[in-house]
Amino acid sequence: MHRIVQIIQESNIVESILSIDSDAFGEYYRLKIQARLINGWKLYVWEHATPKFRRYAYHISKGSELIIRWDNAPHHKQIRTFPHHKHIEESVLESKEVEIEEILKELERMIQKGVKIC
Repeated sequence: MHRIVQIIQESNIVESILSIDSDAFGEYYRLKIQARLINGWKLYVWEHATPKFRRYAYHISKGSELIIRWDNAPHHKQIRTFPHHKHIEESVLESKEVEIEEILKELERMIQKGVKIC
């Protein structure tokens, strides 16, 4: 869990961490982080893991507007990569299982390209 916080703190696209809420016991953890990115977007990280499963959601927004969200909530069974998927505006698309490093790299590419909304 602390690895995730460290990765976010060291990212060159994260302006500041606004909040961290966590619980951990042995191999079990729950983590919520809210951060502001250098372009004004907000990054919300939610992870919950046990030895048998890992649930995650990485949500990026500007104000109340969704930019993109990756998650593995067990819905959208029609998606070939179920339960892993991503939301872009109103669309639900296939996605592989992701971790914070990949999310930050993708966000960095989006910011460098000047993407306003995907």
